[in-house]
Amino acid sequence: MPISNKELLEQKLQASGARITKPRKAILDIIATSEHPLSAMEIFERAQTQAPNIGLVTVYRTIDTLKSLGLVDHIHGSEDCQTVFRTASGHRHLLSCTDCGKSVYFDGVLAEKEFQRIGREHGFTVSGHLLQLFGLCTKCKGE
Repeated sequence: MPISNKELLEQKLQASGARITKPRKAILDIIATSEHPLSAMEIFERAQTQAPNIGLVTVYRTIDTLKSLGLVDHIHGSEDCQTVFRTASGHRHLLSCTDCGKSVYFDGVLAEKEFQRIGREHGFTVSGHLLQLFGLCTKCKGE
C-alpha cells in the first residue's frame, strides 16, 4: 500500500528530530490533504477543530520547519503571497485555478529547456526560476 502524503510528512519531520505532537499532526493532515495552497491563518483555523489548544506560533514554526525540509513550497496566489502547498517530488511547476484555488504540480521539462535558451540568448546562465501558471480548472470553466 503506498504511503500517504500525511505519513510522508510525518516521517520526514520526525527524521529531522521534531516531535510529532497532536497540533503538528493536525497541521500535517491539513497540508497533506488540501488541493489548495493555504495561508498560515487558514491552517490555524482548520487545525483548531482537531487540536483546540493549538497556537498560531506552532503553525508558523511547523511551516518554517517543513519549508526548510523541502516539504512545502511558498506559493504566490493571485491575492495572497503567503500561502503554502505540499511540495512535489523532483522539480515541478504549479498550475492554480484563479476561481476555486485548486492547484496541481506539472512537469516542466520542455519549459526548462526554453528557459536555458532564453538565458543564453541574453548572455545569462540560468541557475533557477519560479514558475506558476494561473487559469481556470475544468470544474470552474464549466460553471
